[in-house]
Amino acid sequence: MLYYKTNVWLAARVRRNQEKSVKAKLEQLGVQNYVPFRKEIRKRKDRKVEVWMPVIPNIVFIYTDFYKGMSIANDYGIGISYLKAIDGKGLLIVPQKQMDDFRLICESGINCIMEETFEKGDRVLVVSGCLKGVEGELISTNRDNSKMLVRLEGIATFKLTIPVNMLRKTTELSEIY
Repeated sequence: MLYYKTNVWLAARVRRNQEKSVKAKLEQLGVQNYVPFRKEIRKRKDRKVEVWMPVIPNIVFIYTDFYKGMSIANDYGIGISYLKAIDGKGLLIVPQKQMDDFRLICESGINCIMEETFEKGDRVLVVSGCLKGVEGELISTNRDNSKMLVRLEGIATFKLTIPVNMLRKTTELSEIY
């Protein structure tokens, strides 16, 4: 297992509907964390209710070092379990660039239409707008619009529709892919 001394982003699983309470407990301990929420309108018997739901259910991202991360679950009794890396050798570490891209996506709520076509599989970089700096892969190339795929390895994949004037082809993506 990899033991690290610097802070990294770890993905932790929590029990169902416990994201907010775990987030509050982590903040009480002074541990930086991130749980993205989205607003949903739910219909009750007689009215509509606005509720905030996690973007990725049962997952809390924690920015910490290995030893502090282990003490959160063991010493403080917070109900979390860390996700393992895809290769099974250690904890799943989310690279800082991926975390930054993920936060941009979650906080932007953007949905645009692409005006020009690229080829399917092209690696692209968003060069303007609120998602500037997000890297991904083009997964759809029809004439009217195209969709960009952004991955958090082992956690989630997002599809975005971005205008062509906001995209630039890249030859290689960062080491995160």
